[in-house]
Amino acid sequence: MPILQIVILLFFMAVIPLALGAGMTAFLQKERRNVCLMLVSGYMVMFALFQIIAIPMIEKMCTLTALVWVFSITCIVGAVLGGTIWWVKVGKRPVLREVTENRKDHAATVLWILFGILLLVQLLMAVFFVCADGDDAYYVAAATVAEASDKMYRILPYTGGPTSLDYRHSLAPLPMYIAFLARVTGLHTATVAHIVMQVFLIPLTYCVYGLLGDKLFKGKKRAVAAFMIFTAIAVMWGNTSVYTAETFLLTRTRQGKATLAALAIPMLILLMYMIGERLAEKKKVEYVLWVLVFATVTAACLCSSFGGFLTALLLGVTGLCMVVTYRRWWLTVPFAVCVMPAMVYSVMYIVLG
Repeated sequence: MPILQIVILLFFMAVIPLALGAGMTAFLQKERRNVCLMLVSGYMVMFALFQIIAIPMIEKMCTLTALVWVFSITCIVGAVLGGTIWWVKVGKRPVLREVTENRKDHAATVLWILFGILLLVQLLMAVFFVCADGDDAYYVAAATVAEASDKMYRILPYTGGPTSLDYRHSLAPLPMYIAFLARVTGLHTATVAHIVMQVFLIPLTYCVYGLLGDKLFKGKKRAVAAFMIFTAIAVMWGNTSVYTAETFLLTRTRQGKATLAALAIPMLILLMYMIGERLAEKKKVEYVLWVLVFATVTAACLCSSFGGFLTALLLGVTGLCMVVTYRRWWLTVPFAVCVMPAMVYSVMYIVLG
């Protein structure tokens, strides 16, 4: 039984995001495709799909079981479609390799090993050390109540009594994603929240940081590895306040605001850099980048209701700078489309919350 649980968990937390991301990155140039970008892009698409599916079902008082079935089928169909797109656009094409001298950079290898050790230490601390947090009384309890009662945001986690729909929290239903994982794997929601989310989301965050480092240092292996070591050390010693992004990453990954600060917003910054990079080189911006921006904005709204306000502000400022700098007035159209999820969920939060 534990083996089956692990297989199902890996299927939904690794295979499906990788397949979704592969379908997205298949439309990018070869030098811009890598496993980290596939995985992170897949998670953004998967989170966006969950947000789009979950909100109407919560509003219509559907059960968690119904959400599990609809979202599972959607993910499987999306993964098959993504894998097919990758195979058609990339897998079937003959690869012509240039014969070059293969020189191993031993210094870079040593630096990456050191980073791996630091990451392993962080994962072990996140799994085996207990960090008390008062917000778990709501977020983890909300997932537990939903998984046990099959009702979403209809039972107050603090008392267990019935309540009207909590619009303030239901518009950012990341706890329901935890309940979804608990239901399909058979693991307890507390286990999913405190262990599974930590183990998968912390490395995923470093994937985004690594992609950003690769852009900043133009692919220099030693510099990127040193940057990742510095970042890992900064995260480990970043507990200068209970509100820092570093503290949230290591101790509160299961909470949406932590995922927003550590993963969604850095991913949005990465995508803005990639779009700006294409504009600076006077090359066409791939349409899939705008799709990923749209998905990341929606995923940010899944993490936290405040994600809509922050991403709208980020896109507004960045879009204005790009329009003025590169004199590409047509950029207002894709930026306006990409900011729509943030505007819709922000208005719903103001009106209903």
